[in-house]
Amino acid sequence: MNVKLRGPENRAIGRLASLVGNVVTNLETPSIHEPLSKVVAECNAALELCLEAQRDVGDRDEATMTASDELKRLARLLMVVDRTDAVIIMRQIRRVLGRFDTADA
Repeated sequence: MNVKLRGPENRAIGRLASLVGNVVTNLETPSIHEPLSKVVAECNAALELCLEAQRDVGDRDEATMTASDELKRLARLLMVVDRTDAVIIMRQIRRVLGRFDTADA
């Protein structure tokens, strides 16, 4: 199941990506105009808004991805990401598999 992002969600994620880029730029070349703490705080706020929106989407039946679909997607990603991103994908797989551990307990 592939859930397409709607306009507002897509814009919010685009804004978040831009803010993450600002943090990276600030880390590589500290700005005298914007302190790192301000850039990070703005990025964190946008991240929380995006995550909250995704939680709301996840609560809707039409957008809920089954564990099977999610594991298939993550397995495909695991085969194409670079080594540093593989750790992130493995953590996501662990999170999905953890659903089964708590269900049996």
